[in-house]
Amino acid sequence: MNLADPLGAATQARPHLRPDETVLWAAYGSVLGYDVRGLDEFGNPAKGLLRKVGSGLADFAGGVVDAALSDEDSGSSGTAQGPPAVVVFGDRPGLLAESLVRGSGASLWALTTARLVLLRVVVAPEPVEEPEKSLLGKAIGFGRGVARFGKDVAEIVTDRRKTYGDNHEGEPVARKDFEVAAELPRARITGFAVAQRDRKPGLRMSLVDGSGFDLRFGADEPEAFEWLLARTNGAA
Repeated sequence: MNLADPLGAATQARPHLRPDETVLWAAYGSVLGYDVRGLDEFGNPAKGLLRKVGSGLADFAGGVVDAALSDEDSGSSGTAQGPPAVVVFGDRPGLLAESLVRGSGASLWALTTARLVLLRVVVAPEPVEEPEKSLLGKAIGFGRGVARFGKDVAEIVTDRRKTYGDNHEGEPVARKDFEVAAELPRARITGFAVAQRDRKPGLRMSLVDGSGFDLRFGADEPEAFEWLLARTNGAA
């Protein structure tokens, strides 16, 4: 067990369940890969498509592709963060699987008896401090800031508890706030099967339009996906 790991995915997903559904499985999976015709492995328009653009539109299309490739949101996909936890597949862009994850920022996947739920971490806004209006107020604020800094330093020096990522010795495992980023009814999922991609096993989720997901979630053992399939079918 890695003590730096976050709270269990199923535990984090349960607060977002409806009264009439239960979790079959849940896993963390923020790194995406793409196997979609017309897109590269990061989910950006494939550069080869520019060769099909007429000379009058080439410069315009090149600018569009360059903008897409520089989009900061694309940082959640690809191999820079390691092997993808989920591979999106389809025979063209814009199908259901790609549309579901595009821009969602999801980092937790949960399959329930009613739907597929994608959850993302809620990012709290930075607190905005009211400006001090008087010289005395500024002096008081400065003094408080110095005192707070000294207190924080003292706590850091005297706190000898072990830390494991975001977790601290003697404290409950840290819970993150999640929100629903996207969801898909089970009726739009046509089936599940253990399948191989690049000679590695995964759980394949097929959708009604032929697109889908190869779910890996950092596992390599075929037995893990056999178990996941059994959970999906309610047999484990």
